[in-house]
Amino acid sequence: MVEEVVCQRFARACAASVVVDAAVPRPGLSSFQRPRGDLDPVGFAGLAGLAYEACMCSCMRGLLGDTGGWAGCWLSSVEEMARSWGNPGLGSLFLLSLQAAALGYSVHRGRGDSLEAVMASTSRAVDSGGVEAAVAFYRGLQLVYPSYLARISWSGLPEVDGRLSLEAIRETGVTLRALLEQAALYDPVSRDAASFMSLSLGMALPILREEPCLEKGVRRATYTLAGLEGDLLVARKAGRVAPGMWLRAAEGDRDAERALWELLASGGPGSVADIVVNAVARLVYEYLRDGYPPLRLHCYSS
Repeated sequence: MVEEVVCQRFARACAASVVVDAAVPRPGLSSFQRPRGDLDPVGFAGLAGLAYEACMCSCMRGLLGDTGGWAGCWLSSVEEMARSWGNPGLGSLFLLSLQAAALGYSVHRGRGDSLEAVMASTSRAVDSGGVEAAVAFYRGLQLVYPSYLARISWSGLPEVDGRLSLEAIRETGVTLRALLEQAALYDPVSRDAASFMSLSLGMALPILREEPCLEKGVRRATYTLAGLEGDLLVARKAGRVAPGMWLRAAEGDRDAERALWELLASGGPGSVADIVVNAVARLVYEYLRDGYPPLRLHCYSS
């Protein structure tokens, strides 16, 4: 089927995007060139295959009109990731799976694969997930347990680490939409998922398109979003970093970037990086579809 080619193409783009993430060093983030002690970059190599599987599964579900089944595809990949690699990409897998489901559903509805159609379909995919997708969301968090997301319980929702939390989600009828809207107050990944991917596809993607190579685009997009949206991982590990420092780094200020490297020795804007991964996947997908403009990791002077 011609439609299946769309899913295969996007799945390849998902795999490529997580490798690009590890290939571009940024302050506090683990990369092939500058690995972090608590996160070996080889995990990103393993994550590439899982990203392909999650995106292929999610896109095919959407292509068949099943807009809520993608959460199960995501959880299956998270389970394997947690067993084999720890947590190199919980948030990136989540956004990639959601985008894949939206792409498949958009094609299913006859809307094609335009950016606007995919962004609109993300809302349907979130809403269709309902309670079972919320349960999958909690289970994914339990597998890797990023402690900052325990704040979700402050809003009156079940605690993430509670033994009966999955049953409590079902009993109270909490939906994925409700979870994301609560988590969006402090988590950029949830904010992106709950708002038509306005951060990844609305903000980061245009930045990537403006730059002559992925390395420059990924850095600028990461610094811009970290400055404008914040990142709880940074706040928790390194204290508040002035937004102006991020934005100066985004504009090419080498001194600001060096200062960020010094401040973020123990951890960087991981949630923002997940958002950028999602934007890279769309960019690579468009390249695989159209073949233009040529994609390069590094900028080379002529």
